[in-house]
Amino acid sequence: MLLLKSLRYLLVTTALLISSTIQAAGGLFPQSARSAGMCRSSVALTGFWNILNNQAGLATLKRPTAGILYESKFNLNRLSNKTAAFAYPTNAGVLGVDFNYFGYQQYNEIKAGLLYARAFGRYLRMGLQLDYLQTTLGDGYGSKKNVTFEFGVQSDITEEITLGAYLYNPIRVKLSDYADERIPAILRFGITWHFSNAFLATAEAEKNSFYPKIIIRGGLEYNIKEKFYMRTGFSSGEEVFAMGFGLKLKGFRFDIAATMHQTLGFTPQASLTYAF
Repeated sequence: MLLLKSLRYLLVTTALLISSTIQAAGGLFPQSARSAGMCRSSVALTGFWNILNNQAGLATLKRPTAGILYESKFNLNRLSNKTAAFAYPTNAGVLGVDFNYFGYQQYNEIKAGLLYARAFGRYLRMGLQLDYLQTTLGDGYGSKKNVTFEFGVQSDITEEITLGAYLYNPIRVKLSDYADERIPAILRFGITWHFSNAFLATAEAEKNSFYPKIIIRGGLEYNIKEKFYMRTGFSSGEEVFAMGFGLKLKGFRFDIAATMHQTLGFTPQASLTYAF
């Protein structure tokens, strides 16, 4: 019994260290259960949850929309992501806000954003978001606050093909004076191909200045009468495989997904949105 408890404690501690390192390094913020079902391939998609992925994709929004998102990394409550977001389309573009909380009392991170997205004609969309970041350590260590930004662009080069590019934190704000630790910059570039109204494929490449390798992601989505959705995806990173499902009923949309880490197992995620 003591051995089992020790092994469980070691697993939780390892998962916490790995996940916290990834999160603090500017890694994967929650990207909605839709894109998670396609192994987080998202930069060339459109829709509400692009408020977290590539703000340019939010420019297609037609109705005010609110959403909530929950992700439990490796099924551990202490490694959960909680997100709430709202977007409001106007004649001059789309305005939006989002708030994300990761972690627990002894270690947590907050990311809050204010964004603006707009379509420039039929073929070009852009989005810009200003971010407030806060990292807090318990036991009297205090917190570190930063401000940065992210920028995205999309282009429908044909009626079937969309290109997307996204840049996060190009100024690499400082996280700690120790060893000049900084939150890295992230660059993503990708493509989505709508083979039909029911089927699409998406792929992207990501370069994170914290990691030496380029990560490749890809995913497929198939829908039945634009009500029921099935998804799967792959990645060359540590999350190697994913699958997910979605359901759309009137103004509501519910999505669930799970990504599989090659070492630590599955991470479930669910999101719910409502278009007013």
